[in-house]
Amino acid sequence: MLAQTVLLKGVNDDVQTLETLMRALVEARVKPYYLHHLDKAQGTSHFRRSIADGQKLSQALNERVSGLAQPTYVLDIPGGHGKAPLAAQAVRKVDGGYEVRDRDGVWRRYED
Repeated sequence: MLAQTVLLKGVNDDVQTLETLMRALVEARVKPYYLHHLDKAQGTSHFRRSIADGQKLSQALNERVSGLAQPTYVLDIPGGHGKAPLAAQAVRKVDGGYEVRDRDGVWRRYED
């Protein structure tokens, strides 16, 4: 079974609450699959966090739980165009290899 959770301001928008929820899901044998950025439905703006805030929360969660308990932070693109991952970029191509970002946001060289 898979769980899809919506990020809601004032409800589950802190890392401790998300960690508790994701660990409880795994304990119940449910895989945290998606963490959705809130759709722009009328009347829901008071629950919306920014994408940047969601990325920070997602990164903080990733530092606290195992891979099994890490949902993919996504945006359901308006107009039926599917879901897009919103995770902050963690790798970039540079001359002679790559750089990867560590949990502190520092880019580290990685030669291919």
